[in-house]
Amino acid sequence: MKIVYCLFATLLGPGMMLAQSSSQQPVSSQNNNDLTSEVQALREALWQMQKQVSALKLEIETLKAQSKNPVTVPASRELLPIHGNGVAGASVPSTLESTIVSAGATVQQQATQTQGQSKPEQIPLGAFRLGDAILEVGGFVDLENIYRTTNTQSNIATNLGGFPYGNTPPGRVSEFRTTAQFSRLSLKVHDRFAGSDIISFVEGDFSGNDSSGVYQSANPHTNRLRLYFMDLKRGKWEILGGQTWSWLTPNRQGTGPIPSDLAITYNEDQSLGVGVPYTRAAEFRVAYHLNEHWTFGVGIEDPNQYIGGFVALPAAFTSVGSQFDNGTQVGAANAFPDVLSKATYDNEFAHRHFHAEVTGLFTGAHASAMPLGSSSFKTHMIVGGGGQLATNYDLLCDKLVFLANIFWSDGGAHYLAATGPELVVRSNAAGTDISLSMVHAGAGSAGFEWRATQQQAFAIYYGSDYYGRNFFPDTTNAAHPGTIIGYGGSGSPNTNNRAIQQVTFDWLQTLWKHPRYGALQTYVQYSYLTRAPWAVAPGDPKNAHLSMVYAGLRYVLPSSASTLLRVPYPN
Repeated sequence: MKIVYCLFATLLGPGMMLAQSSSQQPVSSQNNNDLTSEVQALREALWQMQKQVSALKLEIETLKAQSKNPVTVPASRELLPIHGNGVAGASVPSTLESTIVSAGATVQQQATQTQGQSKPEQIPLGAFRLGDAILEVGGFVDLENIYRTTNTQSNIATNLGGFPYGNTPPGRVSEFRTTAQFSRLSLKVHDRFAGSDIISFVEGDFSGNDSSGVYQSANPHTNRLRLYFMDLKRGKWEILGGQTWSWLTPNRQGTGPIPSDLAITYNEDQSLGVGVPYTRAAEFRVAYHLNEHWTFGVGIEDPNQYIGGFVALPAAFTSVGSQFDNGTQVGAANAFPDVLSKATYDNEFAHRHFHAEVTGLFTGAHASAMPLGSSSFKTHMIVGGGGQLATNYDLLCDKLVFLANIFWSDGGAHYLAATGPELVVRSNAAGTDISLSMVHAGAGSAGFEWRATQQQAFAIYYGSDYYGRNFFPDTTNAAHPGTIIGYGGSGSPNTNNRAIQQVTFDWLQTLWKHPRYGALQTYVQYSYLTRAPWAVAPGDPKNAHLSMVYAGLRYVLPSSASTLLRVPYPN
C-alpha cells in the first residue's frame, strides 16, 4: 500500500499546485480547457495504476501461496503497460516502473529459494529426531492370562506338536497362568544417506531361556532377541542383514521385514498357529523391485538340521544323534545355509489390495559316523527343499481380508514350530553304516479377518501340519532283529505326528486410543487343536485334544498403536 500512497502524492501534487495558482491569477478559456484535460488524464492514469497495483498484489499473493506448496512456481506474467497520462505510447516514470519490477523479481526469487529448500520430514507421533534420523520407540506392556485344558507345560508359546493325550496324567489336568513376559520393546531408526534409505530395527521380549524355577517367587523371565536387522534400499535394490522373519513367513505386501508387513494372524500364541511356516533367524538377502507390482529376491539364513525327540536311531549309531538338534543340545552340525528365493505381486483392484507370492527353499544336512569294522569316519550328506504359495485379498475394502498359504517340502520341518523332524537316520542292509533320509513335511492355513469397526476386529483361521512316515527295520540291532526305527512306523510312539489341526477365533477390542499417548486394548483368543499319530497302541486314544483361551489387557506405545486392528499388533 505504500506504493499506492506514493503514486497518489506524485500524481496529485502538481494538480493541487495548478489549482492554487489558478485561483490567484485569471486564466483564459484555453488554459481552463488544458487544465480540464490534465485532470482527466490524471484520473485515467490513476485508474490504470490501481488496476496494475491490484494485478501485482494478486501476483504476489499467488507466489506466496505457491512457495508454501511443493510445486514449481510458474514464471511471472508480463506486467501490463502503464501509461502516465492514458495516451497510447506514453511511458511510466522510470522510478515507478523499476520499483514495481524489482518488487516482483524479489518475490519471485524468494519463492524459488523457498521451493529449492527441502521441506522438513514429518515424523510420526511418539517418535524422536536424532540429527537427520528418526527414532521410533514401539512395543507394549502386556498382562496375559492363559488357560489350557491339558497340562502342556508351555508358557505363552504352546507346544503345538507335543500336547498330551487324555490317557496320561498331564492330559487329565488343566493349566492356568498369568504373565507379563509377552511385553515387548522395539526401536526403529530411519535415515537417508547418500541416496540410500536405511532402516535399523531391534525388538525383544521376555520369553528367553527361562530356568526350571522361573515361576517361583520372583518370576525372573529373561529378555531375548526377537529381531535385529538393517535394511538398505537404493533405487530398485534392497539389501537386508541381521535376524528377521524368514521369507517362508507369508507377507501381507511386498517382501518387507517389518512385523506389520507380515501375514501372521491376529493370534496371541507366540507359536503363531498350526499351518504357518516361520523362523526368526540370522539372514542376508537381496531383493529387486522391478516396479510397483513385482519384487524378486534371494537370500540365505541360518539352517537347523532338526530331529527333536521324534526319531528312533539305529542301535549301533545312537551317538550320531548329537550332531542334530535333538532338543537337548544347541549346536547342530549344519552343512550349509538354507537358501530361499521369493517373488511377490501386489496390485489394487477396485481399491481392494491383492497380494500373491511364491517362495522356494533349498536345504541340506550332514553327519559323520565310523562304519562298523572301519577305523576312519565317513561323512554322509543329503539335500532337500520345498516351496510355498501364499496370498491375501481384501474382499471388502479395508474391512474383510482373506488369507491363505500352502507349504510342501522334503526336510522343511524346522519352519513348522518343532512339530516334527527334518530327517531320519537309516542303517544299510548289512548293518555296518548309515545314510540320511528327508521327511516329507507340509502345512497350510486359511482364514478371514474382519475389521468390524474402528474399535473391533475379529478373525477365524484353520491350519494343519502334515508329516510323512519314513521308517525301516534296524539292521544294526542284533539283540532285537526287525525292530522298526525312523519315523511313523508300526509301534512308533504317539509323538510321531501324522497331522496336527487347529481352529482359532480372535477378538480384539480397542478401548481407548490417542495418536500422542498410545492405546489400550483387550484381546481374546480361543483355539481348539487335535493331534493324530501314525501309530496307535491298542486301547490308546486316536487323537490328543486341547482347548485353550488367551485373554489379556495391553497398553500399546504411540508409534505402535497406528497398526492396531488394520494390521494386528503384536505380530
